[in-house]
Amino acid sequence: MKNLFRISVKELCLEKFENFAITPTGGFCNSCEKEVIDFISLSEEKLIQHFNKPKNTICGRFKKSQLTSYQSTSPMSANFISKSIGIMSFSLSALCTISNIQAQEAVALHSPLRTEIESIHRYEKANDVIDEKYTITGTVIDEEDLPLAGVNVVLKGTTEGLQTDFEGKFEFPRALEVDDTLVFSYIGYGKKEYTVTASESETIDITIRFDLSDIELMGEVLVEGAYKTKRNIFQKFIALFK
Repeated sequence: MKNLFRISVKELCLEKFENFAITPTGGFCNSCEKEVIDFISLSEEKLIQHFNKPKNTICGRFKKSQLTSYQSTSPMSANFISKSIGIMSFSLSALCTISNIQAQEAVALHSPLRTEIESIHRYEKANDVIDEKYTITGTVIDEEDLPLAGVNVVLKGTTEGLQTDFEGKFEFPRALEVDDTLVFSYIGYGKKEYTVTASESETIDITIRFDLSDIELMGEVLVEGAYKTKRNIFQKFIALFK
């Protein structure tokens, strides 16, 4: 059975989440003496699971794009479907196991040679990547394509970084390697990340865009407009066995 509901923020809070004492699910606001749950990193599925059951009054932190309408499925239906899928998966996996055993026996004689060759290729590729370093430059803009000055640019997992200039431009102070990640943060917006990938050029120039969907809103959560759709014949039949 499907439920439709909408999440919104009843009253905006102007406090800074970064100043809150960290809690297991968010931060504690000393001003209103309440815990503010951090929903920003949650997927749509996790949000639906959280609000699928009645809640007491809570405060939350969201991206603007998360404050919208959602459609969920009742726990009973979801559980029934997941069990059915599980049974089908088990049957398919049993058939695949037999085929895999036969296939493994057929290529057993060639496996040592193939494994050795693949290992050599992976080793050579890994060495090529390790030796490569890149200068990362870029521009940070807003939803109107205007430059954002004062954006923090930090290497993930460290305190190394800088801020964008008045034209929204930056050049990271040292060369970075493949898989290094830069974190971009700006007041009022959610964080952005960029992970370095292999390039033919020693200098990689990027553009990071903060738009309206990245704006963070915080305050008392309001869940409204919830209703259930009519049950079909199949759902009514299942309900007889509850």
